[in-house]
Amino acid sequence: MSLKIALISQNENLLNLFPKLALEKNFIPITKTASLTRASKIAFGLQDEVDAIISRGATSDYIKKSVSIPSISIKVTRFDTMRAVYNAKRFGNELALIAYKHSIVDKHEIEAMLGVKIKEFLFSSEDEITTLISKVKTENIKIVVSGKTVTDEAIKQGLYGETINSGEESLRRAIEEALNLIEVRNIELRRSARFKAILDAIGEGIIVTDQFKKIITYNNSINKIFTKTGSKLLGKSIQSVIPNYKVDSILKNVEPETKIIKNFNGLIIAAKQFPVKLEDKIIGVVNTFEDVTKIQTLEKIIRKKIHEKGFVAKYNFDDILTQDKNMIELKKLALLYSKTDSSILIQGESGSGKELFAQSIHNSSPRKNGPFVAINCAALPEHLLESELFGYEGGSFTGAKKEGKQGLFELAHNGTIFLDEIGELSKPLQAQLLRVLEEKEIMHIGGDKIIPVDIRIISSTNRNLLNSIENGTFREDLYYRLNVFNLTLPPLRERGKDIEILAEHFLENTHNFSSNRSKILNQITPFLMAYNWPGNTRELSNVMERISLFIENSMTINWSQVLYKVVHKEKIEDTLTLKVPYNLTMKEIIELTEKRVIHSLLERYDNDHNRVAEILNIGRTTLWRKK
Repeated sequence: MSLKIALISQNENLLNLFPKLALEKNFIPITKTASLTRASKIAFGLQDEVDAIISRGATSDYIKKSVSIPSISIKVTRFDTMRAVYNAKRFGNELALIAYKHSIVDKHEIEAMLGVKIKEFLFSSEDEITTLISKVKTENIKIVVSGKTVTDEAIKQGLYGETINSGEESLRRAIEEALNLIEVRNIELRRSARFKAILDAIGEGIIVTDQFKKIITYNNSINKIFTKTGSKLLGKSIQSVIPNYKVDSILKNVEPETKIIKNFNGLIIAAKQFPVKLEDKIIGVVNTFEDVTKIQTLEKIIRKKIHEKGFVAKYNFDDILTQDKNMIELKKLALLYSKTDSSILIQGESGSGKELFAQSIHNSSPRKNGPFVAINCAALPEHLLESELFGYEGGSFTGAKKEGKQGLFELAHNGTIFLDEIGELSKPLQAQLLRVLEEKEIMHIGGDKIIPVDIRIISSTNRNLLNSIENGTFREDLYYRLNVFNLTLPPLRERGKDIEILAEHFLENTHNFSSNRSKILNQITPFLMAYNWPGNTRELSNVMERISLFIENSMTINWSQVLYKVVHKEKIEDTLTLKVPYNLTMKEIIELTEKRVIHSLLERYDNDHNRVAEILNIGRTTLWRKK
């Protein structure tokens, strides 16, 4: 697109020269003959058609006040003035030099060089010209040297007039300046357009003010929030648009501030203020506004979606019922850990409440509004567990969804992932998990793109991982990455009165019989306290559910028989009966017993040698030898 530059002048020489120079500089010239007030009106009408306007002297000053595009003044040089004075000498040696607002030359220098006497007069508006010429006449001066508008008036009043003309070089310099200003303005317009597009893409309403609280820009969202403010906001005080809105403190403070505007057009608005700094000086404020009800609605939608996916932690520390001193200290420690973002390893027997602690930690952490994703590492074969954790690209393997699938690490972004039974993780997956912990990034199976993830990892195990490290089944470097903070939960049998507290709680959840609850609990508590609870809290919950069933279906209850029926199966499962021939030596009996115990446990735990070695607290080599 070709540039257009206008020249507004009464100087015929400049008007004739302008098209020639435009051809050299490759722009479209537009010429208008006018000066002062009339010139400013013409310029105002031209500003949407041209990129810049060139004029001279007082006319240039008038035009600058009426347009928003670059306006350039042709400079009057010392030589231009001397040439005009020299030409005026033919009329006489005493003359008036009339300038707009300021002196344009050193009159004494010209007087000395040209042998003339000069009296200087200044004017500041077009209305003063006629009166000024009359004043020149009263001082008996017959010659006027000035711009064309002034000399025309002088001639009109019977004086001699000599116009100061600018030469080609002055016009060339003005054109160069115009082209430079147009380029600078275009750069600024492009920058402003990008900035405005960014502002309009933001859902929050934004108003930017200067240090005087005047609005200098805003985005489209403002009109949606402040529908009654009107569209013409530029230049207005922000406090005239939003009554009682305070900005004084932020102009003195470098820290962002948050405010609540209540009942503005029936809305509650959350406002934030961010100071704009230039060289340690605050030169303005970025004000953001958001309808609180929309924020609440969006939060509900997000929470609903998270709930639909099941990635929600339901429990808090208040749900961990205990009077045990050690458990109370563990709760305090876990609450302290929750405020950090480091990995936590929770150790304890099966059913001792490891996930309850994990969920409570998440709900007390800065990530509480993010997802809580849990997976049991022992529940899936290695290849399926890998695809669940890391996700995959479409067609990566047989049975894969064609559109691919996000992994649990991705779904836990900005939240917590709970890896239950971490000790069951295979060595290859342990290596991949270590990379996630170190690099905070993953890659889909079959993919080639790195995906950054912001997650907190909580893991749990009922194994002794140090033994697993010694046996070579668990990576030592991963252990220390997971075990930044550690919680070791005591088994239920070591928690004293907690058995009674939890029994009452579980009974309340499964049966409503408040009238005789205390009596029944008093009868069954001795039996509950005498039991070892190998399944811990989970087993106690199941037992209380079965007891509730007996209560609902029996009129007369013998609690010793009921408790025997309830827990007897567990006792049998924890007992191994062996038949040993009498004709063996003690050493042979011990060897046979060891061998049968090992084979029984291998059968029970699906031939998992590592697990059996850990249960028996022996090394794998010893296990293989005693088989």
